[in-house]
Amino acid sequence: MSHLQRGELASVGPAAFRALEAFTAANDRTGAAAAHQVAAIGAVGLGRFSEALNHVDAGIALRESTGDVEGVASLLQERMELCLRTGDLEAARAAAESQVTTWERTGDTEGLAHARHQLAQLLMELGDDGRAEALVQEALYALDPTAHARARSALHLLYSNLWIQRGDSDRALQQARTGLEMARSAKNRAAEIDALQQCGVVHATGGEYPAARRALQEALVGRELLKDLPGRASVLRELANAELALGEVDEAIDHLGYAARTLRQVGNVVGEIAMLQALAEAADGAGKPEAALAAATELVDAATRTGDREAEAGAWFMLATRAAGAGDLATATRAFRTANEIQEVIGLSHEAAVSRGMLGQVLVATGNLVEGRAALEASLERLVALDSEAADMVREVLAELG
Repeated sequence: MSHLQRGELASVGPAAFRALEAFTAANDRTGAAAAHQVAAIGAVGLGRFSEALNHVDAGIALRESTGDVEGVASLLQERMELCLRTGDLEAARAAAESQVTTWERTGDTEGLAHARHQLAQLLMELGDDGRAEALVQEALYALDPTAHARARSALHLLYSNLWIQRGDSDRALQQARTGLEMARSAKNRAAEIDALQQCGVVHATGGEYPAARRALQEALVGRELLKDLPGRASVLRELANAELALGEVDEAIDHLGYAARTLRQVGNVVGEIAMLQALAEAADGAGKPEAALAAATELVDAATRTGDREAEAGAWFMLATRAAGAGDLATATRAFRTANEIQEVIGLSHEAAVSRGMLGQVLVATGNLVEGRAALEASLERLVALDSEAADMVREVLAELG
C-alpha cells in the first residue's frame, strides 16, 4: 500500500503480486482479495483497464468465498466504474445489477438505495426509463424520510432528470423542488446545491432562462464555498448555456473559460477540451474572433496533453481556421502546416489533403504564390483520387489563380 500512497504506480503491481503470492500460500483469501484490489488500482493508474478488471473479478470471487458481502459490493462498484471508463455500458449495467442484488443481502437500506440510484442512471442512459422509474420509486419507498433525507433528495433529482427526458418540465421541476426541500430540511448544504443546480437545469429546459440563471448563480456560490471543483465546472457550463440563451455572450464566454480552467485544475482534460470547444463556438457565433482564437490556442495545449495525435491534429486545424478568420495569417500558416504533418504521419489521408488545400489558400493570401499553388495542386490530386467532394472547392480556387 505504501507504493500506492506515494503514487509509485509502476511499483504497485509487483508489490501486490508478491503480497498475493504470500496470501495465497497462507490460504488467506481475505488478504489475497485485498491484494487483487490494490493491484487493480495500480493497473488503472497505468491505464491497463483489462488487467484491472481481471484483478477485480478475482477479488470478487475471493470475497464471495469468505462471505464478505460488503466487500463484494465494493468491488462491484469498482467493476461498474471501470466499465464506464471503457465505454461498456452493458457491462456496467450488469455490474450495477449485481451490486443491487448484493446490497439486498446485507439489509443496508441506504447502501441498497445508492445502488438502485446508480442502476437507474445507467438504465436511463440505455433508454430503459420505465425500469429506471420503478427503481427510483422502490428506493424512495424503502428510505426513511427523516433519517435519509439527503439520499431521498438525490433520488428526486434523478426522477427530475427522467421527466426531462420525457419532455415534461413541469413534473421535472416538481421533483427538483421536492429534492430541494428535503435537502434544506436535512440542513445538508451539498445536497441543497445539487438541487438548486437541478432546478436551474429544469428551468432552462422549459425556456425559463432568467429563473435558470438565478438558480444556477446561487448554486455557483455554493460550489465555490464548498470548494467543489468538478461541481463548479458543471454549474458554470449550465450557467453559460442560460446566458447564451439570454444573449449575455460576454458573461457566457467568461464562465466557459472559468470552467475550462477549473477542469484543467482537477486534471479532467477531456472536460477541459469540451469547454474550450463550447467557448470557441460561442465566440464564433457572437462575432468575437479574438476570443475564439484564444480558446483555440488553449485547445491545442489541452489536446496535446491527451497524447491523442488525431485530437491534436484536429485542434491545430481548428486553431488555423480561427486564426485565418481573425486575419492572423502567420499563425494560420503554422497551424495548418502542423495539422497536415500530424495527419500525414497517422494516416488521415483525406484530412491531410483538406488541410494542405487550406494551407495553400493561406499561403496565396500571404503572397507566397509558388508554394501556395503547389500545396493546392497536391491537395487537389489527392482529393480527386479519394473521390472527395472537397476537390471541387480546391479546383475553383486554382481556377481563380489562373
